[in-house]
Amino acid sequence: MTNNTKQFNGLLLVDKPPGISSHDVVARLRRILGTKAVGHSGTLDPMASGLMACLINEGTKLSQYILEGDKGYRVRAQFGVRTDTLDTTGTVLETQPVDLTRERILAEAAKLQGEMELEVPIYSAIKVQGKKLYEYAREEEQVVIPKKIMKFWDVTPVDIGSDWAEFDIKCTKGSYIRTWVDLLGKALGCGAAMSALRRTWSAPYLLPQAQTLEAIEASVKQGLWGAAFVPMELALPQVKRIRIKGQDRVLLGNGQISHDLRTQLITAFKPSEDQYVQIIGQDDGQMLALIGLEPGKGFVLRRVFKY
Repeated sequence: MTNNTKQFNGLLLVDKPPGISSHDVVARLRRILGTKAVGHSGTLDPMASGLMACLINEGTKLSQYILEGDKGYRVRAQFGVRTDTLDTTGTVLETQPVDLTRERILAEAAKLQGEMELEVPIYSAIKVQGKKLYEYAREEEQVVIPKKIMKFWDVTPVDIGSDWAEFDIKCTKGSYIRTWVDLLGKALGCGAAMSALRRTWSAPYLLPQAQTLEAIEASVKQGLWGAAFVPMELALPQVKRIRIKGQDRVLLGNGQISHDLRTQLITAFKPSEDQYVQIIGQDDGQMLALIGLEPGKGFVLRRVFKY
């Protein structure tokens, strides 16, 4: 399929390499695609690699809806070391000899599942009184580290060495895999730091759907959309759809919900299941809007998309 990058609206699934920041990925995509309207739906640290769902043009309006999704990772834990950043890029605070059996590693890892209230890493971008935590750390300034609910599940061993182990793990948005690795090190009594991280899943998307920056650039130069480009109408496959046309569509474009559309919403929308519904053009299949239900207000337009 031929393309016009400035007109593409939707998601671009990128396989980020280690050694560059998420900001670097966005900057390269802006150059490749020739548009400034590029964002992403979840930061990966420079040492991490893997799936980044990037947002292009009107797709940037989907940021909060893509961010809400759960995540999956492949992580490597290096045993016998603790660092200030909880990963191997940080300053070493302590080293210990490692004498672990495979059975003990698996047993302790299996316990670290479910919801837990945990401190966020001091080297993180969480703000306290308007200042990022890593700024307090670098300036050696005292700060009360906030806690948050993190949830981990489907912890599955991939490979285990004499002083390291690799796991596949799923977590909720905003959960820190570094923190999970640190907990595992404490449970084993020898300390641990994250030595590698690869994002494999950002619900509902999987890493095999992504392409490297080089492959994306090659596709664009050939005038083709690669497999990693996800158009708006396919960006939220898990969200219920209602199709409209004619006057209903005209009114929606003016920020109004027609009587007929409201009737369809009442029938289709289930508050126990749906946070919002996507409105699709019946004639062209374009995503036109996202509509949610707010207590005391009824159905409200969350987002309207312009092409």
